Formats: sequence, structure tokens, C-alpha cells
Amino acid sequence: MRSTKRTKIFSKTVIYLLVILLMLFVLFPFFWMASVALKSPNEQFRVPPTLFPTSPTLVNFFSALRYPFFLNYFFNSIIVASLTTLVVISVTILSAYSFSRIKFYFRKFFLVLIIISQLFPLAAIIVPIYIIISKIGLIDTYFSLIIAYLSFTVPISVWLLRGFIAGIPQELEEAAMVDGCSRLQAFLRIVLPLSKPGIAATAAYVFYVTWQEFMFALTFITTESKRTLPVGILDFIGQYETNWGNLMAASIFVCLPVFILFMILQKQLVAGLTKGSLKA
Repeated sequence: MRSTKRTKIFSKTVIYLLVILLMLFVLFPFFWMASVALKSPNEQFRVPPTLFPTSPTLVNFFSALRYPFFLNYFFNSIIVASLTTLVVISVTILSAYSFSRIKFYFRKFFLVLIIISQLFPLAAIIVPIYIIISKIGLIDTYFSLIIAYLSFTVPISVWLLRGFIAGIPQELEEAAMVDGCSRLQAFLRIVLPLSKPGIAATAAYVFYVTWQEFMFALTFITTESKRTLPVGILDFIGQYETNWGNLMAASIFVCLPVFILFMILQKQLVAGLTKGSLKA
């Protein structure tokens, strides 16, 4: 008995230590980013470097906000990420419901095709998408980014939502249809309200992916005032020098909306992703 208890205590201790090490590994870059953003220029290059700023200052944050077009970059990212999320959820909720409830020819084939589409790296599809969008005259517009983002956010969103909807008992819809509801009414009154955690988790994932996306935004947007935030912060990297304080402060502004979103939706994220992954 004692040996069993010792083994359990030892295994739990090892697990906790590994979790702590993983957290330190993941969180240290964010800590260092915040530390540099709060340091004055003289302290940023002090040798040996200091982990915590001795005289914290918000000058770098105000300088980043006053930078030309920085607020434009921020609102551009908000517009593109929000519209993409809205379009993706509107499309995928119906597709996911069809895949989980309606039996049709080649359903399994299309599901496999969705998974296979995620194996292609984004660098492999950026050129074909650029050619298509340029031919329809949408280069250097928000629509070019939204269309491009749909190519890699819709498949994974369909898969996530399908797994969550599959976990909703079908008997609830059948009971509603027995009471006189059509399939559409049963979907709107039964499935859709019960799918809110899965929708929230998928929406947060899509918003995060499109908010921090860099490659498509750099390629498709040519006008400086239309850039998104991940591309716009490159302005703080010069040819001969880099303003590290402003760059780190701008990077915090990039991370802040995502952190706030995840804090608000953390319960829905856990419920949506775990149920979806178990039933997919």
C-alpha cells in the first residue's frame, strides 16, 4: 500500500513539474515581450539584461498608438477577422448539420476530402488563390482576404461543428417534428440553441486564425492604410535598426483582443472543443 501511494505521489509530482515547465516554456516569450515593452530604451539594451523593468513606463505603448496608420491596422484586422468569422459560421453551421444528420451520396468521401484539404500548406495554395482573386479584380481589398481565409477556415470549422452537432441527441429533433415542426424549424429551435458552445468555440478559433494571419495579408494587400495589424507592425522594423520597445508594445496590442476573447469564452471553448473532438 505504501509503495502504491508513493508511486502515485511521485507520478503526480512529475506531472505537475512537467506542466510547470511547459507553462514556463510557453509563457516566457509573452513575459519577455511585456517586459521589453515596459522598459525605457536605455534599459532595453542593458548588460546584463533585467527580467523586470526597474522603472516601468508606458511610453512605448503611446508611441505605438501614435504611429501613422497603426489604428487603421487595428480596425482593418477587426473588420477582416469579424466578417470572416461571420461568413464562416453562417456557412459551416448548415454544412455541419447536413453532414451529421442527412444521409446523402459521397458523404464520407466529402468528409475525407475535408481532412485531406488540411494537409496542404498555405504556401502551396496562396499562388492559385492570388491568380483567381486578381482575375476578378479584388486584389488590395478586404474581400480578397476574406475569400482567401475561407479556403482554410471553412473545412476545419465544418469538422468541428459536425462533431458537436453529432453529440446532440437526434431524438430531440424527431420529437419536435412529431409535434409539427419542419426539419428547418427543428434545426432553428432545437439544434441551434444547443450548439452555442460549439459555435462559440469555432468562432473563436476562426477569429484567432484570421486575426494573426500574416502571409495572405502581406501578399494580397498593397496599400499601406489597408494593412492588417500583423503586417503593420513590420513598420517598426527598420533597415538599419529596430525600435524594440514600440515593436513589443505593438505585439501586445496584437495579442490583447485574442486574450480578451478567450477569457470571455473560455467555458464555451472547453465545452465546444472537447465535445466536438470526442464525437468527430
